[in-house]
Amino acid sequence: MLGNDITERQKKVLYCIVQEYINTRTPVSSKRVLESAAIERSGATIRNDMNRLMRTGYIFQPHTSAGRVPTDKGLRFYVNELKKIREEIKSKSSQVEVAAKFPIGDMEKVLTGAAKLLSSSTKGMVIIEKPSPLTLRIKRIVVTPVSKNFSIANIITSLGLSSSIPIQHTELDDVEKIEQMLNKAMTGLTLNEFKSKLRDILTRINNFNNLNSFKDSDFGTISRGFLEITERLSVESYEDYITEGLPNLLANDRINLKKLQNILVYVSSDVFYKELFELENDIYIGKEHGLKFLEDFSVILGQFYSEDNPVGRVAVIFDKYGRYDLIMDSFEFMLNRLSEYFTIVSRNV
Repeated sequence: MLGNDITERQKKVLYCIVQEYINTRTPVSSKRVLESAAIERSGATIRNDMNRLMRTGYIFQPHTSAGRVPTDKGLRFYVNELKKIREEIKSKSSQVEVAAKFPIGDMEKVLTGAAKLLSSSTKGMVIIEKPSPLTLRIKRIVVTPVSKNFSIANIITSLGLSSSIPIQHTELDDVEKIEQMLNKAMTGLTLNEFKSKLRDILTRINNFNNLNSFKDSDFGTISRGFLEITERLSVESYEDYITEGLPNLLANDRINLKKLQNILVYVSSDVFYKELFELENDIYIGKEHGLKFLEDFSVILGQFYSEDNPVGRVAVIFDKYGRYDLIMDSFEFMLNRLSEYFTIVSRNV
């Protein structure tokens, strides 16, 4: 287990070194450790402790006669200690000063505003996974004809999230009847459930022409229109993200121009989002996350909810020598506010 290879005093020295380096971005000397840490030992003892921390891989010396800088292993120890402290304190308040009153009803603005606030407070790049209609209950489907061969289908979900899907089709005689069939077949399901039950639903559609509302209509035409629209709905992709704060990564003065160019290309690719959100909800330091070209950064991921149902995730990529305490506060605060927002919206829709 991390930390078992050093003494309790050496842990205090290490904690001090990491905190001092994060605050000053200057290699930390034994003299500085003695000044800032409550350790009643001589300078020689502290230097011996620092040599032990170097041998065990927690810190390194950038050049002769310089102070010490924490490694990823040292940062991991520090973050683990922070987690323990936070769990012991169980603080119910946050030090983050941001407006928590979101405009109910405009999800896009809420998520964009949350991303901007979180990017500003963490000095990092924020990626918010939009709630996907695939996992939300369908409240209603509205089909609006634009021309003889083109319509817009709006799916309104349990979070008030409306997705507009352009659909090209053969000429339809009775769009209103098709809309009724869609709502009978899909209301109350998620799109994921609808996809898995599509065959059963289509089988049941054959019984619809026995309903009074369809007796006088051309069921063949309606059924064909229903099939065309449901086919499109069932294959539609909804993956989408809101991203803020990329300049925060590119402004890092420890990274050369070539690497910055590689980072820019990588974080602009679909592969980046896929690899990022394959990570579990946690804090990853430096190379721990395995994201290309981003070993100088740490990543924190978490989930936000509607009631107890997960509806989206948030990721922050930030300087691995950032203020972990403030970043964790900001991150948890925003997850809680987003969960409150989506819970309120789901109750009001």
